[in-house]
Amino acid sequence: MADGGRSIAEVAVKGTIVRKLPRKVDVLEGENAAFCVEVEEEEMEIHWYKDGTELRETHQTILKSFGKTHILVFVNTTPQDSGLVTFYVGRSKTSSQLRVKGARHCPPSCPVGVQINTERANAALLSWIPAPDSRKNPPSGYVLERQEVGSQEWLQCLTTDSATSVEILGDSVPCEADYRFRICSVNKYGRSDNVEFPRSVHLVPVARIQTPLQDALVPEGQDALFSIELSASVIGTWFLNGNQLQEEDRFSMRRTRTHQSLRIRGVRDTDNGAEITFIAYGIRDSAALYIQGILSPLCIFMNHILASDDNKLNKFVEVGNPIVLYCELSNPEAPVHWYKNGVELHTSDMDFQSNGTQRTLVVQSAEFCHSGIYSCKTKGDAVHFKVDVKAKPVRFSAVPEDEKNKYLKEGQSFQLQCEVTDPSAEVCWYKDGEVLIPEAGLDFQPDSSQVKCSALPVIKREKSIEAGCPFELQCEISNPSAPVCWYKDGLPLLPQNGLSIQSEDSSRSLVVPSADLFHSGVYSCNSEDDVIIFKVDVKGDLKLQRSTNPLKQVALLYSSVKDQIQQKRSVTKTERGSTQKVAISSYQRAL
Repeated sequence: MADGGRSIAEVAVKGTIVRKLPRKVDVLEGENAAFCVEVEEEEMEIHWYKDGTELRETHQTILKSFGKTHILVFVNTTPQDSGLVTFYVGRSKTSSQLRVKGARHCPPSCPVGVQINTERANAALLSWIPAPDSRKNPPSGYVLERQEVGSQEWLQCLTTDSATSVEILGDSVPCEADYRFRICSVNKYGRSDNVEFPRSVHLVPVARIQTPLQDALVPEGQDALFSIELSASVIGTWFLNGNQLQEEDRFSMRRTRTHQSLRIRGVRDTDNGAEITFIAYGIRDSAALYIQGILSPLCIFMNHILASDDNKLNKFVEVGNPIVLYCELSNPEAPVHWYKNGVELHTSDMDFQSNGTQRTLVVQSAEFCHSGIYSCKTKGDAVHFKVDVKAKPVRFSAVPEDEKNKYLKEGQSFQLQCEVTDPSAEVCWYKDGEVLIPEAGLDFQPDSSQVKCSALPVIKREKSIEAGCPFELQCEISNPSAPVCWYKDGLPLLPQNGLSIQSEDSSRSLVVPSADLFHSGVYSCNSEDDVIIFKVDVKGDLKLQRSTNPLKQVALLYSSVKDQIQQKRSVTKTERGSTQKVAISSYQRAL
């Protein structure tokens, strides 16, 4: 045409589709469906339709054009997306049938390549590989189960979402045993078959002694029973004088969950003084067997025989205070060993002392980790203490009434003040029940002044004196008005005959005019915030008549007093006190 216009034929040519849509497109549910068309010219007006409805771009429908190429994508298809897709440009069109097949709702396939590694002691490293079809049918996680060898029951022990290896520790199982493991894949439609790991592994939980072994005094011919209570069920081994015991007519061993017991049937006179030992994973404890009426040449502890109050063996100590455990031996020459929860202790943060027949363990400043069951053992006997370390309670000091009530004029400043027993404790201030925070015109100022004991050289904290001589323990405190308490071997002291407690300005003193052997021990002067420890050793000879055969007297005393105590368990506290006095008197006469 002369005016430069285009003819109808030319327009038709510009609407030509170079690459058409396929006749049909099949996809699985959840997959993306993509359609691509190429036209002859750029910047042509195009349209996409599905089942006669024109499409617009959304988060599930993507429409893009790149020059002559035009793309349609349906994201994460569902069966409802099936239909006829049509592309228009000018007077040309091309169509394709979209068919979305529903996915099979089935459980995932089971994992493969399961392996178990037991190189690390008391642990098992389990590993596996996801199923080969996990991309098409992915699992949402894995379930691991365990079975105690000899049992038919499988128990779930853990689940994991994406990890392909886990480590099973001995402390995660309820009791010592050989264990098998199996694993399966899971998703919202179910779980796969189980795959068992190739071999079993022996696992042992970490156990602690709850109730230790106790010595037994048994008439000849009767049965002796020893028992120990643990915090977990483990397999233990019993020994008699170092020889491992096997189940037979004379020895019977039982394990019921955390309780282990040994029964020795028909004890003989040759069993007198025998050492019974129980050993398990990380645990060792011993006790002695005595035959009633038979002379025992072994050393025994006197305080747990003569003690009428079991609370003397239970210690409740606040954090920061000293722990003092002491016991008396029948033989002053006998060596002892100290244990905590069945593990032998060494001189690190603890002090072991020996003075005549007395053996003492001292912890200068208690912490929570010092809680547990302590044992002092010698060949043939043992005494046990239960120590419970508790947090020191924080209290407020008394405030005078005139300090608790303030009457002020508007514009006046005022100060409210209180004192707490622990300077490190955090406090909160409230007004009408609402917590206060620092702001303009309101200020919180902690006063960290503490009551401290002045440091003393060792020569002033450790006294070694002769019996009959006086001695004085003295310390200085930072606050002259602060009260203090004196203790000996963990027990509070009061002014009495032969003992004077004095206070002058900042000086605090304890004075003994004439020292006796029983004054030996560990003393402490305690303020609210500090403590200072003294050690006193009084030297001298016991003014007691000794028999020609003291071991025989001690052994006979051991039998008679223990029988008396067993028979007197139900008497009143006053009666128990008198029983203790009789026993001590008998012991002195025996020596």
